[in-house]
Amino acid sequence: MDLKLGKNQWRTLPFRFAPDLVTVLSSRVAQDREGSGRPLTVAQYVDAAMRLYLPNDTNAQLALAEDFFLRREGDVPAGRQSSHRVSPGIYEIASRLPNDLRMAGRARTAVHVYSAAMDLFLTALKNEGPLV
Repeated sequence: MDLKLGKNQWRTLPFRFAPDLVTVLSSRVAQDREGSGRPLTVAQYVDAAMRLYLPNDTNAQLALAEDFFLRREGDVPAGRQSSHRVSPGIYEIASRLPNDLRMAGRARTAVHVYSAAMDLFLTALKNEGPLV
């Protein structure tokens, strides 16, 4: 609803996710589009994942990334980048995240932060079942 009502306020931002999450995300969006008959987009899911699971605080972001990295036993590829339109609140957090991480001495960690948030979101969706 927010995208429909505030369409002009949503801005495009690049995100990098672990490649397997991109595949799962694309499949889930397609499944939900078919099951619900709604014109859902990947951008809406990216925004929802970040709204629910992306902390605003750099230390909390780093903890989230570390947890993801450990769950994956260090096996996190460089990731696949794509750009998505996101709501103003998410844009504010995510647009400064890479530089905030760099200032904290953790450059190149954004892929882990974004992937961790997306992984938690996709896991929750899987547990909820298909959208109808």
